[in-house]
Amino acid sequence: MKHRLLNKRLAIAVAILILAAGVVAGRERPAIELVQERAPRAAAAADEGIDLDKLHRGEASLPQNDPFARKDFAGERHTPPAAAKPAAPPLPFQYIGKWTQAGKTDVLVMRGDELLSIEAGQKLGEYRVDKIGDSSIAFTYLPLKTKQTLDVPQ
Repeated sequence: MKHRLLNKRLAIAVAILILAAGVVAGRERPAIELVQERAPRAAAAADEGIDLDKLHRGEASLPQNDPFARKDFAGERHTPPAAAKPAAPPLPFQYIGKWTQAGKTDVLVMRGDELLSIEAGQKLGEYRVDKIGDSSIAFTYLPLKTKQTLDVPQ
């Protein structure tokens, strides 16, 4: 029994060794092929007038800078860039039209899916309606007190 188990292990080890040798042998390429592949490229580059000697880098005798030298960062103080002044978001209103009934004119605007009837002095969330004219409607964005206008098509 032990003899048979030893034979199986020996056979498996030999098979693995043969497989590994086949894989390694299949990956090796002779150096002659590589030299032959590169030779036409160098000749083609020479024909095109490219100076390949310029591509070789000479050894530097000393480093260009000393990575261990002390640095003085005190003179390199940077001031942070000025913060951009906050701006009001674009008006969320869209002009729909005017409606006059019994001598009273209502101006209609849309805010998202909501239809609103507005008048001067009315607050609409973060906005206040300042003036309703024939060609525009003036709003104030209350958090920044920024004036904005909505053009009324004629």
